[in-house]
Amino acid sequence: MNPAPAPDAEAPEVILWRGTPSQWTNLGSYILCLLLAAAIGALYRVVTPVQPLILAGLGLPALWALCRWIATRTERYELSTERIRVRTGFFSRTTQEIELYRVRDYSTVEPFWLRLVGVGHVILTSSDRSTPQIVLRAVPRVATLKDLIRTHTEHMRRRRGVRDLDLDPHAPPPTS
Repeated sequence: MNPAPAPDAEAPEVILWRGTPSQWTNLGSYILCLLLAAAIGALYRVVTPVQPLILAGLGLPALWALCRWIATRTERYELSTERIRVRTGFFSRTTQEIELYRVRDYSTVEPFWLRLVGVGHVILTSSDRSTPQIVLRAVPRVATLKDLIRTHTEHMRRRRGVRDLDLDPHAPPPTS
């Protein structure tokens, strides 16, 4: 006979959303790499006698663009029913986590050039001292994601009995 679960037994953690930043965040770097490659190509055609070593300089913008692509590709976001994780890094990895019940404020930022392609940033402010803010950069359907985070944050607060209390340090003390 299996014992009945305790009334406060927690449901298993479920992944609600996973994502990575959009490569559109690197547009400026990619354009700069193309311009640098074009300048190196033009220099190769102008210099006489021909110097094949100049073409080796094309490796620099290619390497820079590849590094930007890898850095963006290795940044991972994960929203579960209990927390938000941000993992960054290729060789060395850093993981930041915020428990959902600690999230205090949500905002979205949609820069013009990212709004054109349907992505934006979700900025979360928390009461966690080690991670006071997490930014989910260049994610699609930013408003929908923010609302999903808000819904599950409120659910976790109710489940854990957590209330957020704002204290005004400049308010006069209460009178008896």
